[in-house]
Amino acid sequence: MAKSGFYANYQGTEFEVMGNMNNQVEIITKDINKIDDTFEDTYNTGVYSKVVSRKELTDCVKVTLSGIIRGERVQILKARSDEYQVATSSLLIGEKLGLYRVDRDLWIGWIAKDKVQLVEERVLFNAEDI
Repeated sequence: MAKSGFYANYQGTEFEVMGNMNNQVEIITKDINKIDDTFEDTYNTGVYSKVVSRKELTDCVKVTLSGIIRGERVQILKARSDEYQVATSSLLIGEKLGLYRVDRDLWIGWIAKDKVQLVEERVLFNAEDI
């Protein structure tokens, strides 16, 4: 599945980035080929992180993933081998696509991947805003 979230380059390599509770920036990866001995797997989950300076980050981008199904734009929530879990807050779109109403303004369902056209939106942001 295509990625979504906040990403930046650190020393020429792209990482997911996030702010922590101490107002610091962490770079995160599951790819052991991207890490060195300065990264930590704090919770033994295979997710490695490292606190870095905001000034060391370049090409900061927010990536949002959505999909087009039968001409209608939906959120992509999860992926299975052959399906995407999609969501919408529109009654008309939810009914048109046969999604299940799970809340007052939320329709969710699984749609075959070959029926979904993925749309990845990239918006630049300033590392100081993390």
